[in-house]
Amino acid sequence: MVIICYGTRPEVIKLAPVIKAVKAKGIPCKTVFTGQHKELFEDVRSLVPEPDYHLDIMRYNQGINQVIAAILTDLQPILKAEQAKLVIVQGDTSTVLASALCAFNNGIAVGHVEAGLRTYDLASPFPEEANRQLVGRIATFNWAPTDIAYNNLKEEGTNGVSITGNTVIDTCLGFNLDIKYGKKILITLHRRENQGERMVSMFKQLETLAEQNPDLEFIFPMHPNPNVQKHKHLLNKVTVVPPLNYPQMVNLLSEVKFVISDSGGIQEECAAFKKRILVCRNTTERPEGITAGFAKLIDDKIIQNFDWANQNPVWNGQNPYGNGNASQRITESIENFLYPTKTTSAKIIHSTTSV
Repeated sequence: MVIICYGTRPEVIKLAPVIKAVKAKGIPCKTVFTGQHKELFEDVRSLVPEPDYHLDIMRYNQGINQVIAAILTDLQPILKAEQAKLVIVQGDTSTVLASALCAFNNGIAVGHVEAGLRTYDLASPFPEEANRQLVGRIATFNWAPTDIAYNNLKEEGTNGVSITGNTVIDTCLGFNLDIKYGKKILITLHRRENQGERMVSMFKQLETLAEQNPDLEFIFPMHPNPNVQKHKHLLNKVTVVPPLNYPQMVNLLSEVKFVISDSGGIQEECAAFKKRILVCRNTTERPEGITAGFAKLIDDKIIQNFDWANQNPVWNGQNPYGNGNASQRITESIENFLYPTKTTSAKIIHSTTSV
């Protein structure tokens, strides 16, 4: 039995094509939703089958250690009852770390989707950078999305590394949307390291830009985190809307002029939809976008970098995150593990130009 664990909105988005591919192959599989992003799960519920298990671990004002402890406790009997042979996780959340650790401690193989992303700064992003490094060390399979991620893992001496491409491209291409460059600017800001005075500064800059550019509509689907919501009053010219479900978000992304964000996943989605992005962070574990030319790392200096995207929004480079076959490659790897005598076409890929 394969157990696929997820707990947050990005994990659902990136595991949805893997779940679909695994089930299409007839591989015994069950899913576990930890409930880490319980409120945001409704935004992506349509992408995946109803989870077989819902841990419902979140409590008011719960800390990271409490989340991890709850998942470890509640996942243990599920893995035992289902006689799990492989636990699949994606990314770098507390759900990922706890699920992988629970499997490892029970002698169960771990498959890490989107492995090898690194900033090598444990404080940025926190705690995600530590989570992905820890999971990489205990995973049986590290499915790296790009050459850079692959090389990071190999330099660390990690085993079971292969390049697959990024599964979010599978998801995005599945919507089959036309790409346009309209008069809308998409904004997402929520990261822990940007909260406080940095966020106040960025909100004020956004308001200034909205006032200076009345021909553009600045659309901000605001994260429900109270540390973000408490600054909402600073935005009057910016159009603040509730969080969008994923189909709504990708439809918007396909038609905006460009993006301003501190999110990780949206950097990859921008590649799929050929959009430039101002990355409001001082480091990124996704340097491929910067090298490809559609992403720019700007710290909190939005006004100073606004024209970089606004004056030349169109990007027509090669997507560094693959061509939409990541979930197929991952599933072939799973088949080889579960059914080692079965002949498959799985290969270790060494260049993202072919993924």
